[in-house]
Amino acid sequence: MATSQLALTGGPTRNELLQAASEATCAVFETPAGAIEVQITGVQEIGSQGIDFTLWGQLESTDLRGAVFTGNYNCDARTGRLALKTVS
Repeated sequence: MATSQLALTGGPTRNELLQAASEATCAVFETPAGAIEVQITGVQEIGSQGIDFTLWGQLESTDLRGAVFTGNYNCDARTGRLALKTVS
């Protein structure tokens, strides 16, 4: 498996993020290359302020559809990073 990094430059609010995770709906994030849709399969709060999260899931759009990821996301700044794992 190959791993690549994908910068997140925009995305959901805290409530939208948690709703997407709990209802198994797609969340949309902005990247330097455009918008992507992801299915969030897990989310864990980092710290006690309620704005930083670790995310797990898979891409639902682009040519990397199906790639699994682990990432981090800050709901206040709406920025983060996904580490994608793809079959090489």
